[in-house]
Amino acid sequence: METTSQVDPSNIMQIGTGFFASKTLLTATKIGLFTLLGERPRSGEDIQKELGLHPRSLYDFLDALVALGFLNRKGIKETSIYSNSADSDLFLDKNKPSYMGGILEMANNRLYPFWNDLETGLKTGLPQNEAKNNGKSLFDAIYADPARLREFIRAMTGVQLGNFIAFAKQFDFTNYKTLCDIGGSGGALSAQVTLNNEHVKCTTLDLPPVTSIAQENMDAMGLGDKVNVVSGDFFADKFPKADIITMGQILHDWGTKDKKKLISKSY
Repeated sequence: METTSQVDPSNIMQIGTGFFASKTLLTATKIGLFTLLGERPRSGEDIQKELGLHPRSLYDFLDALVALGFLNRKGIKETSIYSNSADSDLFLDKNKPSYMGGILEMANNRLYPFWNDLETGLKTGLPQNEAKNNGKSLFDAIYADPARLREFIRAMTGVQLGNFIAFAKQFDFTNYKTLCDIGGSGGALSAQVTLNNEHVKCTTLDLPPVTSIAQENMDAMGLGDKVNVVSGDFFADKFPKADIITMGQILHDWGTKDKKKLISKSY
């Protein structure tokens, strides 16, 4: 007997309105809600006052985050006490070294508006990011704005931190003494390898505007004298000698010719 599967519009609705949930999470991250609750649980009224929110949509906003699994709640409305879920507490509290919200901050401030121009990009084949308005390359535009550059570096750290931690803990570094991370951004990969493998001397290499931020990060983590922060252009300059060369979030930015050049320079 032939069975007929039931046609269901739920996936269409979930994907089509998925930006509702995304924007709720992105906004909560931007305004520092998870960092605030990382200090201690708070009532809705306390959250409203400390974050400068309007009472009209306060509980709808907070309870949406509960429903999405990012907050816990005891009580209801005026009697409610909110706290972070386990995931939010570990990954979205800016005061913790495991904070990965930088990618969400950038998604909110940069990427979310760009997606509104997807149709234009599909029809023209042209970039719809910062390069759209000033003719500069994406990286030139980002590097020209110190605040946007810091946001970009936090985002790159956030999106890769889990991978960096796993690499630092799970790869067998026993037979290796040196590592160089090409395009090392804020230095997160080098930091994690150093924290978990004290015998490995790490170097993080990037352009001068980036390495100044990387040095700040290393100093803040107490690694200023352990991780070697080097300024350089990975296309124009020779790579520092090292037993291991890593390139996180680098190769996908370039075409085949440039990819092969960077891989060749590594070898």
